[in-house]
Amino acid sequence: MKDALHANVEKLMKEKGLDALLLMGNTPEHPNFYYLVKGEKLENAVLVFKRTGKKLLFCIDFERDSAAATGFDYITMGKTPINKLALKHANDPAAFKLAWLTWCLKRAKVKGKIAIYGGVPLERSISWLPKMKRLLKPEGIELVAEKTPLLEIAREFKTEAEIDQIREAGKGTFAAFDAVRRTLSRCHARGRTLYTTKGEPLLIGDLKQAIRLALTKHNLVEANPSICSQGAEAGVCHNTGTDTRKVVTGQPIVVDIFPRGPYGYFFDMTRTFCPGKASPKLKKMYNDVKEATTLAYEMYEPGMVAYDLHCRVANLLAEKGYETPNTHPGTQVGFCHNLGHGVGLQVHEEPFMRQASRKTFEPGMVFTIEPGVYYPDENIGFRIEDIAVVRDGYLENLTEYPMEFEVPLKGKPSK
Repeated sequence: MKDALHANVEKLMKEKGLDALLLMGNTPEHPNFYYLVKGEKLENAVLVFKRTGKKLLFCIDFERDSAAATGFDYITMGKTPINKLALKHANDPAAFKLAWLTWCLKRAKVKGKIAIYGGVPLERSISWLPKMKRLLKPEGIELVAEKTPLLEIAREFKTEAEIDQIREAGKGTFAAFDAVRRTLSRCHARGRTLYTTKGEPLLIGDLKQAIRLALTKHNLVEANPSICSQGAEAGVCHNTGTDTRKVVTGQPIVVDIFPRGPYGYFFDMTRTFCPGKASPKLKKMYNDVKEATTLAYEMYEPGMVAYDLHCRVANLLAEKGYETPNTHPGTQVGFCHNLGHGVGLQVHEEPFMRQASRKTFEPGMVFTIEPGVYYPDENIGFRIEDIAVVRDGYLENLTEYPMEFEVPLKGKPSK
């Protein structure tokens, strides 16, 4: 039985008239390459992915086990002329790469139209790619430039195996949120400042450390710093929070955690916590954001334009008195960002809910639903973020975690 992920890529290649894809580089650094090798870590590898016939992977000798795990036929570089080519072109790295990739394509018996992915910095590709195009033409190979990279289109539609990887990363992410709540709840307050059982002020950095420890325990990587911010910093949606800031009661803390799993797939989730009691105003604002999150699932319609879902949620928040990009273009307060984005081998990928895009939701797409409202001058920020999967006729929520705002403080001063 043919692999569903590779079968989908082959289908797209046929639709676009491509005979082969050429991928190069370190797989973890190139999501499209990582996608095709299903999370196997390979350095300086080359993959010739043919639409029909055998795919061929070239790898360094001591990564042969990883190459075998991809399921592709592979050749270790010790059995290729790569070293001879490197010596021949010792003073011209670009000429060496051209010669090496041309050899790989010939060895894979490629003919027809191919597209290239990864490994060529933009500043070098301007001169490098035209040379390669001329060099390959006599071999019956046409190098084509894609308007929209085929593999980015393929990655929008997750297989069940990919969804399971995202779901698995969610388990460790939930544990990290538990760690934040637990750390807060064990504290007590003196005035408005939170103190630990050791009698020390609780810092934002302490919460971040609790997040890191929980993620590590679940074999997740914090590829970029998690967001954990309070006060005016929480009012700027991507402010990561100052580590030395003391945590206070009665003020929202925005916690946004987006780790990468063992096979490269991200989870992305946000909750907002209030240590101790929240004021009626804060409770109302939180409930408004919570309602916007939950109603987004009901507002969804099969086949709708992604941006239209954003507009429906934005209109709901505008009716409640919040500024939105629709009512206040360019606003930096209120609901000042788009509703969501795709998640997969990158934490931000298609589908994006942008006005300029008319992309429609289709089964297999995975994306975030993350309304929020922000008022830094009032020391206020709220965001709730779930991950959803488009199914036939409905959205499945992968974020099985409660939306509880207040965190009771149960800690007692040390004697």
